Amino acid sequence: MKIRLWARWIARIAGIAIVVLFLPFYFGYGNPLPFLNPDYTVHDNAWLTAFPFVFIGLILAWRYPRIGGYMVVLAILAAQTVTFFSGYGLVIPMIIPLLVGFLFVASEMGKA
Repeated sequence: MKIRLWARWIARIAGIAIVVLFLPFYFGYGNPLPFLNPDYTVHDNAWLTAFPFVFIGLILAWRYPRIGGYMVVLAILAAQTVTFFSGYGLVIPMIIPLLVGFLFVASEMGKA
């Protein structure tokens, strides 16, 4: 029980830090809407699509850790899959929010 509580609070603090640090990069990229700029690559469009789901998932995970954690994990895994098979490789820094999403999900394991 105590480990779950620690895991949830570590995930919450890390999630807020990620939102605070990544949100300026998202809006500072230019047009944050994917598929509108013809100069955007598959890599750009995949991550511009995934980032809103990651942000919403991290914020939603404060109240609903399982749902928010799954949103973060699925959005990042989908974007990583698209970029990997497009020839861009894996985006290593996105492993950090992926681990935070897994931590939210793990903090809810064993509950009904």
